[in-house]
Amino acid sequence: MTSDHKAFDSAAGPRSLAYCAYPRARDVAQQGLQALPEILPLVDFAQAHPYRSRRYTPIAAKRLVATQVLEMAQMVATSFARREPMARHLQPPKYPPAGLVKARHTDPFGAARFGPWSTETLLCWFIRLFVLTDPASPRSAIQVNTEALAQSLAIVEPTGQVIGAALNEPLPPLDVQPELRRDDPFLSTVLLFVEPVLTLLSTQDAAALMALCTQYPAFRVAYAQRKVGHHFMVARSDALPKAHTFELVAATAAHYQALGYAFVVVEATNQWTGAACELLGGVRVYFAPYQAQATVPQSLEPLEGTVTSRNGFLSDKDSGSMFYVIRLT
Repeated sequence: MTSDHKAFDSAAGPRSLAYCAYPRARDVAQQGLQALPEILPLVDFAQAHPYRSRRYTPIAAKRLVATQVLEMAQMVATSFARREPMARHLQPPKYPPAGLVKARHTDPFGAARFGPWSTETLLCWFIRLFVLTDPASPRSAIQVNTEALAQSLAIVEPTGQVIGAALNEPLPPLDVQPELRRDDPFLSTVLLFVEPVLTLLSTQDAAALMALCTQYPAFRVAYAQRKVGHHFMVARSDALPKAHTFELVAATAAHYQALGYAFVVVEATNQWTGAACELLGGVRVYFAPYQAQATVPQSLEPLEGTVTSRNGFLSDKDSGSMFYVIRLT
């Protein structure tokens, strides 16, 4: 924090996050594994205090009723479709797969058809299928992901409307590939759209986690004990002012700390999220650029049966995803 900051005035609301610079595609020397400190700094809630909200207090998503959980998924999907660099850039296939329109999905949150063919709908189902429920459980008996609901946070208006959310989960094991159910047209459809993004993030995760386990024995032990949290998605609706959204990131770190977790990791695909991590004392571990090489077919218009983009890259933004680690204990 620089000396020219004014004294914090809680009545004026939280401060806005400073700009966070990321490398560009041509900054090859700054990509990949970052220089790691000898000792990871402890989370800095004092430094973050002036940027936190005194107006909104997130609650655990497990306290939401089923309709609110689905509303949360829709809100996050809408926000990502508009604001997340890859989600807003990639083009879904031109048409949904045959049979999807008439298919019906049932889980503990209710029964529904797929809905409109759009990025927003695909992301909403991704959250429902891969975060809120277990994608490995059989289609006839889909299970709720209770750990994710216990670790995720939501900001709820007095009316009950969910206006902000942080979707969190225990960091999955590095060397275990989950078995996904194969008879689910919803899941296979969603996976086709998110696969380019998941490929980038999983490659980044593997390199970052290997480096952290090698460099820091405490991280290696915590990871083996499932005490590393994963801050997966953070989003707001237009009803939540941007200046108050940092509270979801800070509250996630505090929530994981209260649950006894030792670390939390974040793939910050947006530089706002990177700024939030660094304000809490997060350390950069690995940078993956969006435009290092063409990843999907290039097309000005959506094509049948494949994910495309107008330039062949994952985003039109010349930056990328930065993997952060925040030490909690």
